[in-house]
Amino acid sequence: MGELSDHPPGDFELFAKRWLPGVVAVFLRAVRDPALAYDLATETVATARVRWASAPQGVEPVTWLLELGADVLAAAVERKRVPSIERRRDHQPRSVTLTVAQQQELMALAEARLELPVDARTVADALARTPPMHALRELGRSDLVHAEPLPDHQRDRHGR
Repeated sequence: MGELSDHPPGDFELFAKRWLPGVVAVFLRAVRDPALAYDLATETVATARVRWASAPQGVEPVTWLLELGADVLAAAVERKRVPSIERRRDHQPRSVTLTVAQQQELMALAEARLELPVDARTVADALARTPPMHALRELGRSDLVHAEPLPDHQRDRHGR
């Protein structure tokens, strides 16, 4: 995809559309909860949108996005809730409810082989290992993402 400096500001929507599924999959490896992974990924993309014009040069865009994702996850673990950059910017984001089918699609993403550049795969692997599991058990979604309950056989041992 090239360096960030190669992309004009209008390319953000294409960039976000291309990489959102991969970012969801990376977060799903870390948190094992489809709705929480989606919430973290959309917050990461919102953060990237705000910082797109000042993104560092010479960095693969998806690597930069995943590095932002690590910051979002760290902040969420610290606060025990996924923050909403849209709310902080006085926007009124639309709440999303994920159906069981959508959550199953998200879980399938984690099983799919992601075509990430090498340094992005390194960041993704680190991101999946970063937070301690006890902190993740207490981590809550923002109030922007809700989910229908998953069937019992699809929940992990922590009830997610």
